[in-house]
Amino acid sequence: MDSGSEYWLAVTVYIVGSCIALWLWRQVVRPLPHPFGGMAWLAVFSLLFAPTVTEGENGQIAPAVIGLLFGLISKNKELILSSLLPILLVLGLGFLVGFLVQRLRMQRV
Repeated sequence: MDSGSEYWLAVTVYIVGSCIALWLWRQVVRPLPHPFGGMAWLAVFSLLFAPTVTEGENGQIAPAVIGLLFGLISKNKELILSSLLPILLVLGLGFLVGFLVQRLRMQRV
């Protein structure tokens, strides 16, 4: 196996595992009130799916939460911030889309 196919195998396994984790998390937050359950689901979604680019000569797309964890372990503030910003961007965009969807639903009723 060459390194390209190993990378895509790892990406595929990560995406499938993240989708399973999101489905399970949805089952956990289902009893919560409507906006809080959606916000908790979106927080886990942004942690799992916010992208970043790895450093080095073979930089590739990776989840930002991995860089965040490495930054917390190594106490590297630059790595923490550069990994936290994509997560917050995905979270903010998700909140914006959720707000707009709720406004459209309220206008239709």
